[in-house]
Amino acid sequence: MNQDYIYKIISQMVDDNQAKNRNTPRSLLRYLLPIDKAFGYYTSNKVEFYDPKQKQIFYRNFNVKNEDTRLQSIDYINGRIDYFNRSLQSVKNNSYKVIDHVKKWAIKIRLSRPIIESDRNPFNRNESSLIRIINDKKMYNAASALKNTDFVICLNKTIYDYLTKLSGGKQLVPQNTLYQPILEYEDWFMSSGISIEDTPSLFDYLKVKSPSKNPVVYALDKMTNKINVTYSIRANPEDKKWYSSRTEGKVINLIESGLLEDYVSDCKFKNIDKINMKKLSEKLNCSDKTAKKLLALHAPHLIDD
Repeated sequence: MNQDYIYKIISQMVDDNQAKNRNTPRSLLRYLLPIDKAFGYYTSNKVEFYDPKQKQIFYRNFNVKNEDTRLQSIDYINGRIDYFNRSLQSVKNNSYKVIDHVKKWAIKIRLSRPIIESDRNPFNRNESSLIRIINDKKMYNAASALKNTDFVICLNKTIYDYLTKLSGGKQLVPQNTLYQPILEYEDWFMSSGISIEDTPSLFDYLKVKSPSKNPVVYALDKMTNKINVTYSIRANPEDKKWYSSRTEGKVINLIESGLLEDYVSDCKFKNIDKINMKKLSEKLNCSDKTAKKLLALHAPHLIDD
């Protein structure tokens, strides 16, 4: 596999939204982590776009197990977004911003926790910082054919091979950018009881493996079936049209991204599995009462006794 292609995948794994692009993928490469699990991204079966100029919602339903309907729905919404973005060119001093396309080939992944503790490690803050979205057609096609365990193991091997090839087989010192990532990947394989040498790379494995009946693209994270809110894939989820308050909007966006449960994990009491509402309200910038009300409305499983 082309090394430039693997680097682009790695860039999506390390350059997350929490970094706010302050760091380049190269500077974050030293904190690259193996993948633990992968999930489907298009499990809501609906894609939407709110046009703030026309004040109208455009949407299309699709069947995640029917690629034609999925792609047609996304293409339609992205076409509406293109129309909106082009309309901005003819308006002077407008307050609207260009809106990004809906991702067309996305899968959700969860990185493993780092074995090397570091205050500088941006992925060591909480579980939310370990969630990534990879948007790539080849990866999506692989996730459409392989079950979770096969996909994760073989993708980790593909990235490990890339890292070791970059290192040129040299004995690296801890200060080297690749030292920690290679150590993390080697430990992941050893702790999983898997031989690196006997593991094929992702695309080599695809050549000989029959398609799975339960591929990654259909896999759900544990929270998807627990939430009350009916969500969809939204082109501009930050628009206030989707919620009654900014705080509710944040909660809904966390749910849609599969991050809410992880977001509240560091707001729990130390000795009991219960959320400290005061701590959560400070994090959400709202009152204790509002925080509890929003969880009761959208994710009651988090506060049920």
